[in-house]
Amino acid sequence: MNTTKRYDVVIMGGAISGASTAILIRRWLPDLSVLLVEKNTEFDWKVGESTVEISAYFLTRVLRLYDYLSRNHLAKQGFRYWFHRGSVTCLREASEVGPTQLARTPSFQIDRAHLDEHILSVAREEGAEVWRPARVVDFKLKDETGEPDSVLTVEKDGQRFEIAAGWVVDATGRAAAIARKKGISKPLQEHQTASIWARFRNVKDLDGKEIGGTDPGDPFVRGVVAARRLATNHFVGFGYWIWFIPLRGGETSVGLVWDKRLVEPQGASPEEKLTRFLSMNPLTKQLLEGAEIEPNDTRMYGHLPYFLDRVCGDGWSTVGDAAGFLDPFYSPGLDQMSFSVSWTVELLKRRGMMKPEEFQKELEMHNMRYGRFFRYFFGAIYQDKYYLMGDYDTMSASFLMDTALYYEVAVKPVYTWSPDRILVPPYYQDFSEVGYYPMRFYQQRLISIAKRKLALGIYGNHNAGKRPGFVGFSLRSSALVMFGHGFLRWMKAELANAWTYIHRPKPLPDGMPIAPAPANARAVPNLNPEPVPANAA
Repeated sequence: MNTTKRYDVVIMGGAISGASTAILIRRWLPDLSVLLVEKNTEFDWKVGESTVEISAYFLTRVLRLYDYLSRNHLAKQGFRYWFHRGSVTCLREASEVGPTQLARTPSFQIDRAHLDEHILSVAREEGAEVWRPARVVDFKLKDETGEPDSVLTVEKDGQRFEIAAGWVVDATGRAAAIARKKGISKPLQEHQTASIWARFRNVKDLDGKEIGGTDPGDPFVRGVVAARRLATNHFVGFGYWIWFIPLRGGETSVGLVWDKRLVEPQGASPEEKLTRFLSMNPLTKQLLEGAEIEPNDTRMYGHLPYFLDRVCGDGWSTVGDAAGFLDPFYSPGLDQMSFSVSWTVELLKRRGMMKPEEFQKELEMHNMRYGRFFRYFFGAIYQDKYYLMGDYDTMSASFLMDTALYYEVAVKPVYTWSPDRILVPPYYQDFSEVGYYPMRFYQQRLISIAKRKLALGIYGNHNAGKRPGFVGFSLRSSALVMFGHGFLRWMKAELANAWTYIHRPKPLPDGMPIAPAPANARAVPNLNPEPVPANAA
């Protein structure tokens, strides 16, 4: 064992969460020495990932990476949702929800391997010491030992070093080294979601002639000014959704997320499960005709969401996925990274200004509030959401209201009020029940309506032929207009639902195909009175 070295901050993990933390410490607390330990010689490809407005703010305004992002990644054109039912055979016939105009706030479709490499190089340039490849083989935190510093054993170049650290940052992603060692990571059993994804080459261009034809006067083409291809395109169905994210090199990240209570992809391997499921949806099948999956590139997580009982303690904190994860729908992962990294740097600032007993109370308060952010965000947005995913009426109302409130509560404040709002995730503040219960109420109502439509055999009755009708997102009044659109759709769904108690509708003759359900699933009413096609089994 080599002689002990000491750093003010040691960061375990050098990808975006750890490297961002190192950059901000060096910029804002330059007197602190920083060691960043990264085990990989190069970053492996991860999911093609979308930023949304908070994470884009963090990357462009806080880290100052706008020029790099604009040169090396694709500008994103919002979210777009595609719905289908039995009679729909192609994108042109499907119902669609998404903005008609160009995005007004920056966001990007990013290739994480390239972004991680760049941010790590910036951290090194800004004065962080980087050990790579190196790995932390053991650590003892000072809140457990009672010692003045935490102690880490780091293996590098065949040697082991004992490192003392005044503060340890866990940026190990889903490995969540500190949380696992402390036993404070808890899978969220109420949200049984899983995911498979891969990269594809030669995916059809949503704005090209194969989809839109050659006539510039075609209403399908003229109805949307923004590039459909540059959106995060969601292909939604009962119990699942599929993402298509374009990448700068020409590949497309394609992933499936499903509720294991409602859907069970069939196949002997993750790649077979993914490709068979994609062939069941006529819209994704159309886009992937002639496409090729990248060899040995398929990844799978059998269970996505987990909470931490605590995200920080005396001498340590967690950032990014090491601080918890909920669901990739609405792309909140990098938002959570932005909040947790910002809070780690803020805690380091406050530690130097507070008495130890005051700082301990600060840690306790932050743990309580950050836990509330996770719990309320799950309850307001994700709980049982997959029941309504595939129904145009309920899902479009939910998306519009969810997004409008995200703009009003999170995006507008950080862009127009104060940069300190990056320290205020949704529901972090006291008395945030004021916003939670109304959101939970409309989600529950829409989920209830979707379940009744399932029982009546009319789920997805408007999944064909509907086109976008709202302009898009901005920091001005359009968010309120969007909420109004969503609210009106909700009321319309309520009225239609009430009418079914007076006049029972006939089941759709061309109902939406059902994805295979797990053997132990709760009974799900038949969506399609006709036999399910052979390729859906």
